[in-house]
Amino acid sequence: MVGALLLAVSAVASGEAIRGTLLAPEAGKSLQLAIAGGGTVDLELDEGLELTMRDPQLAKRLWELRGQRHEGGRFAVEKIFTVKEGELHRVTYYCEICHITTHEPGLCMCCQGDTDLRELPGE
Repeated sequence: MVGALLLAVSAVASGEAIRGTLLAPEAGKSLQLAIAGGGTVDLELDEGLELTMRDPQLAKRLWELRGQRHEGGRFAVEKIFTVKEGELHRVTYYCEICHITTHEPGLCMCCQGDTDLRELPGE
């Protein structure tokens, strides 16, 4: 399965881009991305990006992550995208009641109602 994953490493404005799928994320442990050839990359994420990548609704997605490689093989993530049918999608969460968009899963900051996952085409 891991061997079938795509790996894309390219120069972009914010550093590098890597593609792969998350290994089953465990609570309290750093996230890892499985890339082609059986390799893995340890991810450094801010709290909001980590919450989004741990969202169970996004399990088994192909991700494109943009950021910088650090010593020791860690990848500091600056931007995240899901990849659907070869196209990049921004991950957002939307409250239908308040018409508020956020980038983290959870309740609406206004009404405390549920937010809906939206994957929007484009960067």
